[in-house]
Amino acid sequence: MSSCVRLCWHLSAAAVLAACSGNDSPGVGNPVTTGGTAGQGTAAGGTAGRAGGGAGRVAGQSGSSGASAGNGTATGGSGSGGAGSAGRGASGASGAAGASSGGMPSGGASMGGASTGGASMGGACVESQCGSHKWACWKVPNPASSPASVPNHQSYTDLGNGAVRDDITCLVWEQANPATQGTWQESFDRCAALAADSYAGFDDWRLPTRMEMASITDVTRGSKGFPAVFTVTSGYYDTGSWWYETITGQNTSGFHWAYGTNGFTSNAVVMTNTDNVARCVRGNGPGEAADELAVEPPNHYTLEGDAGSVEVTDNYTGLVWQQGFSPALMNFEDAPAYCEGLSLNGHTGFRVPTLNELASTVNEAKVGGAINTTAFPGNPNGCKEPKYWFWVAEASKVGGTAWGLSYCDGFTGYNVGDSGDWNYFPQANVRCVR
Repeated sequence: MSSCVRLCWHLSAAAVLAACSGNDSPGVGNPVTTGGTAGQGTAAGGTAGRAGGGAGRVAGQSGSSGASAGNGTATGGSGSGGAGSAGRGASGASGAAGASSGGMPSGGASMGGASTGGASMGGACVESQCGSHKWACWKVPNPASSPASVPNHQSYTDLGNGAVRDDITCLVWEQANPATQGTWQESFDRCAALAADSYAGFDDWRLPTRMEMASITDVTRGSKGFPAVFTVTSGYYDTGSWWYETITGQNTSGFHWAYGTNGFTSNAVVMTNTDNVARCVRGNGPGEAADELAVEPPNHYTLEGDAGSVEVTDNYTGLVWQQGFSPALMNFEDAPAYCEGLSLNGHTGFRVPTLNELASTVNEAKVGGAINTTAFPGNPNGCKEPKYWFWVAEASKVGGTAWGLSYCDGFTGYNVGDSGDWNYFPQANVRCVR
């Protein structure tokens, strides 16, 4: 199925431009700029790639992961085109994973208590050790302006050294990324240089994944869709999440996940673009390299209830999801009442999820139903026309009515498009959460 690749460059609240290209990839949802093939060099996690032009695929061997705690580091393997990059080193400040009650996995939400990957009993932040950076193995932070019924309002500690710690996820972020723009490889190299220099006292800086960037978005802030603690520059924010079809070699344009300055995410920013930037991150142990598919953490979901009334508990975020979704498309204004009237497995108290929460259900290792289809069967193929969008709680301050997410690939957007455009959704489904 041919798709129209669109330029959706969100450098301000009003900057929405569109231009078609001849891209034929069926899984690309809200593409931005097009470009040539991406000949990537080193990728995250100690892999080595071919230099120069080419298919945009990494050819080297994965390096060994560094220790999850202490001060050990690991070197990457060698590969076609040169020596591997340094492996994901250990965090010198990484805490041991705390125990969780109820038999949940390390890093999961504990029953009625703090989760690993969050503040522990009022003490130091305890980092997640679930083995994935591309899934949320921590409670999902939500905009500080969210109502009291929405949990985990974003909270940060300024470390006073150019870095801030997320008090919920325990990730440590670069507070003010340089305004200098460049390619994905240059962003990757800059984060690696921070690690080599032990910036802010840490030696494991890296590009954040799609989900990690999702955790710091705040689309209630309009054109600067990130919490006020961060400095926001122009350009698309690179991530360490390559798009599924880039990883598998089905698409050679070098598409990867990136974030616009208003919190919008696209799976089709080209890695060879020279106007990308990066906000580096560190923490939460080892995880997938940029060119590796997302690895779902163990014991991720628990299903309870009879057919038609099933709840899906995410054992890491603590969120309890409606397995299905609204039986019909609806207006944004009608979504809250639908969720408030929902009763599943004897439980009520459901609400429309935030954009950050719904982003945590996306499975980056799939296209055309980018979700765990065992836990969430029957999800519509979001890549077919019309694209099946799901409402989230946030109204839009940058155009249209409200924000939504499409399970075609998991991209997000606000409903400003004309009929036939990728972001045309005057109505959408809703999947409720509590």
